[in-house]
Amino acid sequence: MHKKIFWFFLFFIISFGGFAQIVASDSTIAGKDTSGNLEIIKLKYDTLSYAEEYRRDYWRYQSGLRFGISQGRFFINENTIDRLSTSGNPVIDEQGKIVKNAFINNETYNTGYNAGVFMRMVRGSFMFQPELTYSLKSGIFDILNKDGSLNKRVKGGVSSIDIPTLIGVRSKTSRVFLGPTFNFPFAMNSDMKNALKDFKNVESLNHKFFNRPIMNFNVGFGFEFNSFFFDVRFEKGIKSYSVQTLGPVSSPKLFDLMVDAFHFNIGYIKK
Repeated sequence: MHKKIFWFFLFFIISFGGFAQIVASDSTIAGKDTSGNLEIIKLKYDTLSYAEEYRRDYWRYQSGLRFGISQGRFFINENTIDRLSTSGNPVIDEQGKIVKNAFINNETYNTGYNAGVFMRMVRGSFMFQPELTYSLKSGIFDILNKDGSLNKRVKGGVSSIDIPTLIGVRSKTSRVFLGPTFNFPFAMNSDMKNALKDFKNVESLNHKFFNRPIMNFNVGFGFEFNSFFFDVRFEKGIKSYSVQTLGPVSSPKLFDLMVDAFHFNIGYIKK
């Protein structure tokens, strides 16, 4: 009850600042009543006031599209993994020892992108917004040699179909929102595939490599300018994109991959 009162007064204050508009009719009619005593002036309203707009007690539907870039970071479980030959056996060096490489996290962000469509259902100041999006989740991890030198810096990317399901509150020009995102990863980029094929049979580096669906979490805010908008959201990885093992069957090591990302989007909404 207190929250409802808070939102009511918030939007009332905003509307009092000048959003409500009441204008006279283009054809104001003046005249006398049948008794010839009082002058009558008829007015009409341009629109509902801003406060009344956000007290409407019914659902309305809107749709739109968005696209943008992202800055992502990978989180892997750090392991030392035996390198594989094309036959699937461990690689042996000149001294007769197994060649091992260390997988290390890299804190650098990498650029990805996303594009999608959405439907928005609004009722008063409340909004519910399911989306369907294609995204490239990007990040970086390092593979080190036995002596600690850098063997390869992997600028990885994971292609995914995402279904964000957002709820939020809105005003005339802004909104804040949060909600889960269901991810269906299906492919990795060539840089990541070339790095992992030294530790995994290349035929396994396809859609079957990924764990799906997984769920991440989004929180963000946005601003609207008539039919166009800009929003920023942070996607927190809470489950691994992969539960695969790398290395020989005699000494497999788990390869977990989680992703955090900042998304910067622009878009169009049909109201």
